[in-house]
Amino acid sequence: MSKLNKSRLIAAAAGCGMLAAAAASPLPELTAEKRQSHLEELFRHLDSARFGTEYAAALRNSDTQTLIRTVARYFRERPQDPGSAETGRGYNADRAERAVRGEMMEVNIPWTFPEGRIRYLFDPTAIRGPVNHEWLWQLNRHSFWNDMANAYAATGDEKYARAFNIQLRDWIAQTDCPPNWNAPGSAWRTIEAGLRLMGSWPVAFDRFRHSPEFTDENLCLMLASMHRQAVHLLEHPTSGNWLLMEMNGVYTFATLFPEFSDAEAFRRKSARTLSDALRGQILPDGMHDELSPDYHSVVFTCGSQMFRLAQLHHRTEELPPDFAPLLEKAAEAYLALATPGFTQPRTNDCFTLRTDALLGKASRLFPERRDFQWGASRRAEGVPPQGGSASRFLPWAGFAAMRSDWGPEATYLCFDAGSLGMGHQHQDKLNINLYLGDEELIFDDGGGQYEESAARRYGISAADHNTILVDGKPQNRRGPKKLEKPVDAGWVSTQEFDYARGSYDAEFGQDRPAVHRREVRFCKPDFFCVVDSLTPRDNAAHDYELLFHLDTLKTVAVPEFPGAVKSNFGRKYDVLIVPLFPEELTVSTASEQTEPRMAGWYVGRNEARLHPATTVTMKAAGKREFRFATLLFPLRQNDELPVVKRLSEKQFRITFRGREQTLDLDRLNTATEQVGADARPAGEKR
Repeated sequence: MSKLNKSRLIAAAAGCGMLAAAAASPLPELTAEKRQSHLEELFRHLDSARFGTEYAAALRNSDTQTLIRTVARYFRERPQDPGSAETGRGYNADRAERAVRGEMMEVNIPWTFPEGRIRYLFDPTAIRGPVNHEWLWQLNRHSFWNDMANAYAATGDEKYARAFNIQLRDWIAQTDCPPNWNAPGSAWRTIEAGLRLMGSWPVAFDRFRHSPEFTDENLCLMLASMHRQAVHLLEHPTSGNWLLMEMNGVYTFATLFPEFSDAEAFRRKSARTLSDALRGQILPDGMHDELSPDYHSVVFTCGSQMFRLAQLHHRTEELPPDFAPLLEKAAEAYLALATPGFTQPRTNDCFTLRTDALLGKASRLFPERRDFQWGASRRAEGVPPQGGSASRFLPWAGFAAMRSDWGPEATYLCFDAGSLGMGHQHQDKLNINLYLGDEELIFDDGGGQYEESAARRYGISAADHNTILVDGKPQNRRGPKKLEKPVDAGWVSTQEFDYARGSYDAEFGQDRPAVHRREVRFCKPDFFCVVDSLTPRDNAAHDYELLFHLDTLKTVAVPEFPGAVKSNFGRKYDVLIVPLFPEELTVSTASEQTEPRMAGWYVGRNEARLHPATTVTMKAAGKREFRFATLLFPLRQNDELPVVKRLSEKQFRITFRGREQTLDLDRLNTATEQVGADARPAGEKR
């Protein structure tokens, strides 16, 4: 067992007694004062003209019970809003069952609440570690209500409604908005309030409003709480992707519940704020400025949901003219980065995203875009993106997506030559990740959970990325977070090859000992050449380490290539990593290493847990100027090994899959002639 896992087990054992004591404390009940406060606020903000004379009379007489009964009857009988009707009804049946029993799974950490009574301010990670405030925050997004509500709609089983009725009342009883609402331990962080209003709460209200198990009083309390959360969001907007979730939550609430007298004002203000945020955060190439496909998807979803609600309610004129074009451009960027397996490459904080999920929304908003339809259907309908080359470069984000074609077995590499990003940053400039078909061969794991741990610190550092360390120190750039002009990556993309370059000239550790320049050439359709040039700033000798990360514990040496490493994934594909100057390198592999620094880990997030992997290190010790030149060969099971012949200090001839190409390391951005099995730099005599 690794030292890292042993320490976690020790911490978990030490915290068991404290967890049991915290879980056994009495549950707070809804006080008469809080109940009355919510109800009075609700009746004060509803448009009384919509509820008839009985409601008006009860309001004059302060007849609370009649008001509750009248409001509940109105909402139970109200026709379904088109926005609610269109909300997806898919659900996870097992998750719905577990939610009824109080069995929660947040950030891959399970916890069961006794008798199904959820303690919304309880966080097991605060006691057993590693501390991850997201556990409590994400619990309070109530995504499990989507599963319960849709399970009820599909089956009619009242157990879901009974559990929801209790869970809702418990939430209102337990959670007040604290003075520091965005601090750890708060259920009123603005991102959670936005997510509740744009998803789980309106869905739960719509599905359960017809159930006799959902009491009239709790129905009214839920309405009051949604209004209170909308007010909270408008009074305390933040920035970045949070702001879009906050405003989409307000807009969704105000659109689905026009019975509130301030609904129109809420709708217009949230639409204006979200539109301004979308305009400020979407880069000219369509990528979101946090440079993470995860948060790009969040932002697109917020914008597309608002646009779709505006369409359904015939209010698109309330949105600015550039609203739809911004969304269309964002969908184009997502498609541009799609891997052959229709996932997204993990850049900055990111888990494995399905490209077709976002493009499904995009194809509905833009039905004329047949490439969106193609991506949404995973190639079943529509047409792939058009143009001479299948590769794409996003110059403001700095991402080069090099691919052999748009097919399911394509070769693909993502090269990051961009900025730090406005949020969720990793120290990963010049990182690459490599795919063949739907398999990732050289990984970027996305950085792990948002916890306070050595694994998280490793996951966002250059040590967990496919780049360079200098004197054992990783990148430590402070910026720029956002570029003022597009990246000059020297981008070339033809039918024969792709080329891009980038430089890192900021800190390694606390110093700036050297400049790292990386060039990547895709020798289509089969392999890549990566050249890393290191230039010292102080004219001194340094140790340079080139890293590659493989999600396996099995690697093998290849006798034909000194210093080479080949994976043994046990799947369809493998990768062969071949250094062209092995005589100057010390090549090693590490797995489950914790000292002197972490190495050989996959820091999983969402769909994958932390687990051992392999870090390949190619070290050049005591060098001033130095150049690594590395060939990356994605291999199929029946592939013969390539043949690599050194022609000179700078020129190599590579034969692979029946094709021969000549590489000049000083001219990677130059075309080569290919005739049959022969290739030479353009203009070279045979």
